[in-house]
Amino acid sequence: MDFRLVHRLSEQIARSSAGAGSCLGLLCLTLALVAPAMADCGAPSGGGRVVGVDERLDVAMQDGRLVRLGGLDVPNPARGSPELAEAARHFLAALLVGRDIELRLLAAGTDRWGRALADISILAPDRGAETSVAAALLAAGYARVRPEFEARACAAARLALEDGARGAGLGLWSDPDTAVIQASDADALRRHDGQFVVVEGRVRRVGIGRSRLYLDLVNRDGPTIVIERRFESALARAGRPVQALVGETIRTRGALDDRMAPRIEVSEPAMIEIVRRADSAGAEKPSR
Repeated sequence: MDFRLVHRLSEQIARSSAGAGSCLGLLCLTLALVAPAMADCGAPSGGGRVVGVDERLDVAMQDGRLVRLGGLDVPNPARGSPELAEAARHFLAALLVGRDIELRLLAAGTDRWGRALADISILAPDRGAETSVAAALLAAGYARVRPEFEARACAAARLALEDGARGAGLGLWSDPDTAVIQASDADALRRHDGQFVVVEGRVRRVGIGRSRLYLDLVNRDGPTIVIERRFESALARAGRPVQALVGETIRTRGALDDRMAPRIEVSEPAMIEIVRRADSAGAEKPSR
């Protein structure tokens, strides 16, 4: 699958001022290219017709159900660029409204707002294969991976899609309010207190406590990554043993808490990615 082409087409869809037919053609080609990605994320649970997409990118079904796309962080019109938030809503509405879809539930029941947690599958044109709507949003840069336990099985594939959109500077990755924050940028960290962030920096030290491990990314006034000891084995199985991270550049995502000093609590392996590895002499080298 050529994700670079998917990203270029997705960008054209968002910016297109051409007629509906031209936009629809781009949408169809994008769906066909993304079709193999993550179609098995979640349990098939029946279909329905989509009647609307709101500003939070929640999806309204004709039968009254409301669906939240699980494991994604999407543009927020109250934060960052309102134009980007509207472009994301328009993109998702163009994919879904008036279309019969298949829900792939990630959890039983609904959340406190009555939303089902799911991914949504639609048929890719001319291929008869299902494509993930979450995959399309990530490829277009209209979502970031927000690790949740329910979407754990999808995390690796989703991060790969996100990586391509970030490298191309699409969507959220072109907005300073949602782009990657360097661990040394204290001002940016303060501005994003209480928000979902993606932070990058080199691990300087691993601190060991009775119930938690602490990764320090900057010598002073930088963010601390807090890992409960019970998650240590899950990170090791994912190829990120905590005490071996010293000297490596990582990308961490989660809610930033700056009440005393900036910190991110890690509860899922996908919340930590290795960006560059360090060799035995301490020099960094790309991890991929």
